[in-house]
Amino acid sequence: MPDVVLCIPTKNRHASLARTLARCPASPLICDQSVAPYPGSIHRPDLNGLPAARNVLLRLADTEVVVFLDDDTDLGADFLKSLDACIRRWPEAVGWGPVLEVRPRRVRLLHRLVQLGCFRDERRLTGARCDAPTTALFGACFAVRRQEALAVGFDDHLRGYGLGEDLDFCRRLVARTGRPLRFCRDLRAIHRCDGANRADPVRRGEAKARFLRWWARRHGQGNPVTLFHLGIALVAAALGRGHEPGSWRGVLKGLF
Repeated sequence: MPDVVLCIPTKNRHASLARTLARCPASPLICDQSVAPYPGSIHRPDLNGLPAARNVLLRLADTEVVVFLDDDTDLGADFLKSLDACIRRWPEAVGWGPVLEVRPRRVRLLHRLVQLGCFRDERRLTGARCDAPTTALFGACFAVRRQEALAVGFDDHLRGYGLGEDLDFCRRLVARTGRPLRFCRDLRAIHRCDGANRADPVRRGEAKARFLRWWARRHGQGNPVTLFHLGIALVAAALGRGHEPGSWRGVLKGLF
């Protein structure tokens, strides 16, 4: 089995982090940006944002593979064993991860209409757990080859949390290495989404608007966001982003 370490960036969410650690199959590296540190963590209150914390963890890890985990995500008890099997099955991949959102067909069809410019995201077209190549994994839980990830890095000019830095990182990683990422059916994780309250709705809306403008410039490929695409995206959002596995009733009995 390749050397693997779990890495968790966190800030001001010790109760949520404790819930996650209770289900961790191994001791993780934790980068805590809180004023008061979580016991046993790497204390970096000087950092500004999730991407910077991810980069610190990448540099400190000394393993072949790094698993990034949000502080509100539970792993299945067999996660590391299943990850080993995925790496052996798809050694050509540069990263592996579970599908964390299950989207109904009508929502996927609407998202397909906005696959130009800044809305291009394969994850939004995924309907269920699957074994499939992809250009992006869900940021709440994904594994990558450390050396390749170090060469790309997360964009620490992006400040705060929930910025889409995971999508940007995956895009650049695939482009630089020419190697695919993989969705793996056997990798099980539950995103509890405790992080939904990181900012008030107005601040979240402003952050999303800034992100869309930035994403259109960096990844728009000549197709920047338009009012048409924005309108379709709003309709898709109104119909539902997709059900997180954490919201499935009784799913814990099946996974743990």
